[in-house]
Amino acid sequence: MYAWYFPKGRQYIYKYKSGHRHYWSYAIVWTDNPNPDNSTILGVSMSAGVGFRKASPPKSKFMIDGTTVKFDSYRSFWGSKQGVRLTTKSGDTQDLITWEQLTDEAWTALSDADFDVNWSLKKVVMPLKDDAFTEKLKQAYPW
Repeated sequence: MYAWYFPKGRQYIYKYKSGHRHYWSYAIVWTDNPNPDNSTILGVSMSAGVGFRKASPPKSKFMIDGTTVKFDSYRSFWGSKQGVRLTTKSGDTQDLITWEQLTDEAWTALSDADFDVNWSLKKVVMPLKDDAFTEKLKQAYPW
C-alpha cells in the first residue's frame, strides 16, 4: 500500500461547504510475490472519494516496463470527490519509505494522530495505521 498525505482535503462536505483539514489518498498494488525483483503486478486498488477504483490487471498503458504503475491524484470536475487514479501521463517517481523504515517517533505520531475533524462529517483515517491497514486491504481486494 502506498499512501499520500494532503494537509487539506477538497471533497464536498455538504451544501455550500467543501474542503477540510487532513486527507489521505492511497493505492494498493497487488503482486504474486513480495520480492519486487521477481514479481508480477496482478491488480491495483485506489482510494476514490467514495469506495475504490480497481483494475486487475492494470492495462499496459498505465505501466512502465510492466513493473511500475503510474498513478495520478485527482479532484473531480465538480470538486465533490478526490482520490487516486491510473494515468497514462509521464511524471516523476517518488522515493518510497516503508512503514518499517520510520523512526519510532514518526511511527507513533502517525499511529496516534487524531485526523478526525468533527465539523467535517468525514472520518479521516491514516491508512497504514495497524487497525486500518488490514481493513483497507479487505475492502479494496479486487477479485
